[in-house]
Amino acid sequence: MAALQTLLGAAALALVRPALGLGAWRGSPSPGGNVTGTRRIKSQTAAGADRPEPRWYFDAWNVERAGRSPEDMMDDDFDTWYFEHAGRGEADAGEASPRPGEIPRREIAQAPDKHQADADQNWAVDQASKECKTQVGLENGVITYLVTRKSDLFQLKQSVPRLSLHFLKRWAYDVKVFIPGDALRKHDRYSFSHSPTLEEVRAAMRKMLGEDYNWEVVPFNFEFPKVIMNDPDWQSKRNVCAQAVSSSYCHMNQFFTKAMYELPALDKYRYYLRIDADFYFLEDLADDPFCMMAKSPDGRKFMWQTRKEIANGLCSDGLWEWFEQYQQTHGLSPQDPIFWREIGATVDYVGYVGMGDLDFFRSNRVRKLAKAFNEDGRIYLNRWSDQTYYVLLFALFENHTAVGDIGFGWPSSAWCHKCDPSLG
Repeated sequence: MAALQTLLGAAALALVRPALGLGAWRGSPSPGGNVTGTRRIKSQTAAGADRPEPRWYFDAWNVERAGRSPEDMMDDDFDTWYFEHAGRGEADAGEASPRPGEIPRREIAQAPDKHQADADQNWAVDQASKECKTQVGLENGVITYLVTRKSDLFQLKQSVPRLSLHFLKRWAYDVKVFIPGDALRKHDRYSFSHSPTLEEVRAAMRKMLGEDYNWEVVPFNFEFPKVIMNDPDWQSKRNVCAQAVSSSYCHMNQFFTKAMYELPALDKYRYYLRIDADFYFLEDLADDPFCMMAKSPDGRKFMWQTRKEIANGLCSDGLWEWFEQYQQTHGLSPQDPIFWREIGATVDYVGYVGMGDLDFFRSNRVRKLAKAFNEDGRIYLNRWSDQTYYVLLFALFENHTAVGDIGFGWPSSAWCHKCDPSLG
C-alpha cells in the first residue's frame, strides 16, 4: 500500500508541474482536500553548487515523524527546493514554447535577478564587515519566527537550538515567535483550529532557550480582505497557482506584507531577521547580519540569501500592472530602474530567511501601499507573495543599493533549508 501511495503521489506531481509551475503540490483549498506524498528526496545538486554531503532534502516530510497534515505538504515551497538543489530540469531544454502562464526562456535570461554586484557594492560590504569585526554591543534588532502549523513547531524544535549554538551565543538578540491569536483562529477555523497553542509554543521555547533569555511568543490577528469576505464564490475565482495552496498559505503572505510590521511587539526595534522554522544554521557566521545592515555605507534596507526568478507567471499575474497603476495614480517616481519593469514581477527574494529595516516598512508611504495591496485580494486569488512584493516595493521607493545584488552572502556550508539537520 505504501509503495502504491508513493507511486500515485509521484504520478500526480508529474501531472501537476506543467500546469502549476515547478514542483507545486496541487490540493483543494477547502476542507476535505488531500495531497499524497511522504517521500524524502536526496539532493540532486545543480552543477557547480557547493553543497557538502551527506544532506537530505525533501518536499514533504514523513507525516508521522513531523506531525504534518496533507495541507502542510500542499503549502511547502517545493519550487524553492527544486531551484536550489535540482536545477531547472526540463525547463532548461531548448527554446520550446512556454506553457500558459510561464515566462519565455529568453526573457528569463534577461531577468534582473541575474544582475551582478558592482565594485561600489562590494566595497560597501567590505567596509561594513571591517566595522563589524570590531563590533561593540548589539544593534537594535529582533529575530522573528512564524508558527501556524504543528509541523512548524516540530521544525522550530530543531532549528532554534541551532540558532542558539551558531548565532545567539555570540549575538544575543531578542527572539519573537508569532502564532495565530484567538480571534484569527475563530475567523478561519479551517486554517488555524489545529495550530499550536500559546502554551505549547511557550513550553518549547522555555525548553530551548530557558527562562532567562529574552524571547516572547506573540499572538496576532487579522481577517480576510473584505473583497474576499464579501464574495461567497471567491475560491472558484482563484487561478491555478493559488489553487495549489491553502488559505493559510495566503494568510502567511498577508502577514509578511502588512500585518507583521504593525504589531506592537516590534515597535521598539529597528531591524528584524525573519527565519522560517525549517531553516537551520549549521556553522557560525563570520559577521553579525544586523551589524552588516546597520553599518553598510550604501544605506541597506533589506537583505536576502537567495534571489531567483519564478517559474510560473500565473503566481504574479497582474502584479506588475497593479504596482504600475499605483505608482501612476499617486504620482510616484520609481527609484530602481533595474528592477522597476514588468519582468521585475517575476523575481523572488526567497522568504526562508530575510532581514529588513522596520523604519522603512512602518513608514506612512509603505503602510499606505501595503494596505491597498492587501485590500486588492489577489494575495488569495492569484497567490501574490511577499517574496515578489518586496522586489517591486523596494524598486518603487528605494535606489538599487538599498537591496543590492549581494544579499547576506552566507556560504552554503553555514545553513540549510528544508533539510534533516540530524543527517547534515
